[in-house]
Amino acid sequence: MGMVKDSIKDKELCENCAKDLSRTERALFVEEEVGRIFCSESCIAAFFTPEISRLEKEYFRRLSPSDISGEEKEKLSHLRWMTLQEPDEVWREKTLSGDNRYTLISEFQPEDKFIWSICICLFLRGEPSFLFMAFQTKNAAMVAAYRKGERVQWQKNKNANEDSVQHENHGGPRPSGVVDGLADAWTEEETQRAQVTQKRRFDDVPMTDFVLYESCVDETLEAPDEVWSIKAPESNPYQVFHFMKYYPEETPGVWYVVIARETEDAGQIEILDAFPTRDLSLVDLYRKGHQEIGRTEETLSARVVH
Repeated sequence: MGMVKDSIKDKELCENCAKDLSRTERALFVEEEVGRIFCSESCIAAFFTPEISRLEKEYFRRLSPSDISGEEKEKLSHLRWMTLQEPDEVWREKTLSGDNRYTLISEFQPEDKFIWSICICLFLRGEPSFLFMAFQTKNAAMVAAYRKGERVQWQKNKNANEDSVQHENHGGPRPSGVVDGLADAWTEEETQRAQVTQKRRFDDVPMTDFVLYESCVDETLEAPDEVWSIKAPESNPYQVFHFMKYYPEETPGVWYVVIARETEDAGQIEILDAFPTRDLSLVDLYRKGHQEIGRTEETLSARVVH
C-alpha cells in the first residue's frame, strides 16, 4: 500500500479532477504557498467555488440595507480593476488551507461621496492571480471588517510584462463571470468587455446566481444558436468568437453568452468570459463581426476548449 501512495504522490495531479499532468507542458498555477496545480480554468473555478460561496455568504450577512444599490454597484464595477492594479491598502491573512488570502482596498470619491472598493484574491509572483470576489461599499464598518491579518506594503512588480508572459505559459485564469483571474495584462479587448458588463440592467440575472448556470458553458459551445467571429487586430493574431444559446424554458427566457478566442495550439479555444442574461439589448452588443453559425458551426464546435 505504501508503494502505491508514493507512486501517486510522485505524479503531478490536477487539484480538482486528479488528471495526471506530469507529461504535459501546460499546468495552471494561482498561488505559491501550497503549490496547487490545475489542468484547466474550469477546474480552477470548480475547486474554489465552495470558498467563493462562503465569502459571498459572509458578505451578504454584513451587507447593510442602506449600502450601495445593485444598480449603483454595476456602474462602479470598473473600480475593482483600478483597485487590483494600484490598491491603497493590502492585507494578508494566512488561511487554514495554507495559502495567503489578500484583501485589496481602495478609496474613491465619485461625486464627492466616499466609496471603497474591496477585492479578495490570491497572489502569484507578486501580482493578483485569482479573484474570489469584489464589491464596492459606502459603509466604513464594512471596510473595517475586511481589514484582517497583517497589512503589507504594496510593491508593483517591476517586471510586469515579463511576468505576464510567464503567467500566460503557466495558464493563469482569465476574467470570467463569478471567478476572475488577472494573471495577464489588462488588454483593450478586456476593457471593452468590462464596459459592456457595466451596461447590465439592475434587474438582470444577479452575478451571485451565475454559478447556477455553469452547465450552460458546455451546452452553449456544443450546440450554440448563434456564433459570431471578430477579426483579430494586428496586435493580437487570435480571433475572438461569441457563442450564444437561448433557454426559452426559463421564465423569463435566458440567453447564455460565451466569449472565447483562438490560442497558440491549433484547434483549441480559450474561454475569456461566460454569463447568463435576460436582457436582449445586452445580447445584441455581442452580435458583431461575422455570423458563423450555419456555415462553419461544425468546425467551431469541434475545437477543443481549455
